[in-house]
Amino acid sequence: MSAMRKPSGVPVKITAENHAKLQEWAKDEQRPMADIINTLIEKYDREKFWQGVTEDLNRLRADPVAWQDYMDEMNLLQGGGLTGAANEEPYFTLDEEEAIRAEARRS
Repeated sequence: MSAMRKPSGVPVKITAENHAKLQEWAKDEQRPMADIINTLIEKYDREKFWQGVTEDLNRLRADPVAWQDYMDEMNLLQGGGLTGAANEEPYFTLDEEEAIRAEARRS
């Protein structure tokens, strides 16, 4: 069985100015340029996702009936429909809650 080869990089053309910026960032951060490029791509992907979410919400707001349905559902999910839960005993004691929080802070 042959040894696994590291996948070769894919050449991408960028401007000399951007290449210089990548070199500078890589030097400053002590990271390979490929890591910085991958980080930038992931950031751009997140930005595109949230831009899409914003656009979708704006379209939803433009329809008063659909927006009200959405808001009614959000209120239900946030506890607006759980009227009986206020009278229930807590799941954890105050001491147990503090122990859980302390453990979370340590992790």
